[in-house]
Amino acid sequence: MNILMLGTGGIGGYLAARLIPAGYSVSLLARGAHLAAIRRNGLTLVEDGADTVVHPAAASDDLAALPPADLAVFAVKGQDLPAMIDLYRPYARADTLVLPFQNGVDAPDLLAGAFGADNTLIGVARIFSNITAPGVVTQYGGANSFTIGDHRGGQSSPRVRAVIEAFREAGIKVPECGDVTVDLWRKFLLFNAVSGSTAAARCRFREIRQNPELLAFSRGLVEEVDAVGRARGVDLPPDAVDETMRLWARLPDDARSSTAHDLELGKPIEVDRICGAVARMGRELGIATPNSAAVAALLAPWRNGSRPDG
Repeated sequence: MNILMLGTGGIGGYLAARLIPAGYSVSLLARGAHLAAIRRNGLTLVEDGADTVVHPAAASDDLAALPPADLAVFAVKGQDLPAMIDLYRPYARADTLVLPFQNGVDAPDLLAGAFGADNTLIGVARIFSNITAPGVVTQYGGANSFTIGDHRGGQSSPRVRAVIEAFREAGIKVPECGDVTVDLWRKFLLFNAVSGSTAAARCRFREIRQNPELLAFSRGLVEEVDAVGRARGVDLPPDAVDETMRLWARLPDDARSSTAHDLELGKPIEVDRICGAVARMGRELGIATPNSAAVAALLAPWRNGSRPDG
């Protein structure tokens, strides 16, 4: 199986560093200093205090220089996904599988529209990892799994099983799941609140727990995703909101979302794929989503980057 990582950050870099030692041919789309370091020294994964250095089959910022892929993993931020789809479309073969790992819920439909539903998978990543230096990706403790299914949420088709087994052979945790679509939305319940509250309030979980008004606002963000998901026919469990808030209670005090981190650094943020998407779906379905809409409006001026303070 020839695998292409479209993005070599925390997720793409982690997956590549696991798949290459297992004997899979992995090519990387990267850029800038990160690409230069990978070409010079290989890609380093720091995990549990140990370093793993791998050398991809190819690494480039030009898709034309990379070999055709059996599996293309879309491992870019949500705001970059539409552009990456347009960029990759001319290079996909008729049978190339595409696998997204984004924080929102609309990636599978966007990919299916470009590459066909039969070639589109659903991916749900639960991992804390990021680029910590050019050519270096660090994976932190805590959750570490990648749920994979077909566009309908199943895991039984031969093509899906082949990807799952490839990941497992590489030591990547891929759980069995009755409906990957439900799992995607269960993650989204938590991430909409994590992203929206820590970014809009410019704070960490400690401050949210200390502020009853902000904690109630965060629960509202969870409830809005639950309502929208059910209206779209997602078979969420009856206690999905309470289950999400129990997960919320276990998050570290010092943690915050990648959205909040990117906002502080003046980077583009994926607000249109998270709270903005909830607000949009709510309007389409006639469901009130005031908290998500408020966050989307507050963060809209910074969707393309630049520091809030000027």
